[in-house]
Amino acid sequence: MRYVIVICSATFFLIWDGIYNQGRYLDTTVREITRIVRYITSLV
Repeated sequence: MRYVIVICSATFFLIWDGIYNQGRYLDTTVREITRIVRYITSLV
């Protein structure tokens, strides 16, 4: 049941972000994750 709530919450957030914010928060999150991964892989 816990996983269902998490999945529904994530889905609701993605739909809300896409409709009302044109995907602004998702875009920012993806850019930050990409930047962090590049930083970590450049250290190795």
